[in-house]
Amino acid sequence: MGGWRTLVVSSEAEVSIRLGNLHIRNADTAITLPLEDLNTLLFDSPRGKVSFSVLASAAQAGVATIVVDEKHLPCGVLLPYAQNSREPLLVNMQVETSEPFRKRVWQTIVEQKIRNSAACLDLLSRKGGNTLRRIARTVASGDSTGREAYAARVYFQHLGPGFKRRSDSSLSGALNYGYAILRAILARSLAAAGFCCALGVGHRSKTNNFNLADDMVEAYRPFVDLLVFSNPPGDELDADYRAYLLGVLHMECEMGKGTYTIATAADETAASYARALSSRNYRLLSLPVLTANSRRTYE
Repeated sequence: MGGWRTLVVSSEAEVSIRLGNLHIRNADTAITLPLEDLNTLLFDSPRGKVSFSVLASAAQAGVATIVVDEKHLPCGVLLPYAQNSREPLLVNMQVETSEPFRKRVWQTIVEQKIRNSAACLDLLSRKGGNTLRRIARTVASGDSTGREAYAARVYFQHLGPGFKRRSDSSLSGALNYGYAILRAILARSLAAAGFCCALGVGHRSKTNNFNLADDMVEAYRPFVDLLVFSNPPGDELDADYRAYLLGVLHMECEMGKGTYTIATAADETAASYARALSSRNYRLLSLPVLTANSRRTYE
């Protein structure tokens, strides 16, 4: 797995590897960072230059390398490949997993997503938290009664009155940006743990290579919501606000008996899912819990 730092390259910099370290140079300055300290490397400028050795070294170190499109939204991620000796075993278990197990895992994810959504409303001093907690208690195996969709309608009605999730607003763009970062980090963690990300439990699209990451990210989304609605963006997502959104990786969460940052929680979610698959016990899956302490961030 990667380290703990998030690095954003947002200038016309040249990025290379020197003596095993990441070397970044632009017209004015040059810095060198240990690659093992990095968890995430995000290239936020289309005019930068990066060597193939950087991409290979980042993948070998378990660093999630993310690139963005012309709107600065993440559009691609380079994942570590074949780092885990258990990969063939885990992929085989994913393929052979029973339908009841998949349904129970999806139920667990949906329940925690709704509980975290309720906590987000509470922390923002919005109404609706108790309603969501009641909905969470009614989620069936496989969410066969559609509680996730119903909870989402209730949630966004209270989260931002008049807000339309599928709009072109900067608020919606901020959510998309944060969700994309979380998706990339979870894809990195799952791939590094030896999973095939295309094999999901709730998401099963035949054209989506990240179904499993899209499953796990559901419980993480309210952390982005808390960031965005605590401090809404202006008319545009400028560099400062995008850097603010990257702070989601350093937010605190509870998981089991421990406290994690979101970045390290993603690794634990992947590891716990491996344990759940191996034992056929869906209860072993660990997902983040949003608490009052989640407003804290660690740099």
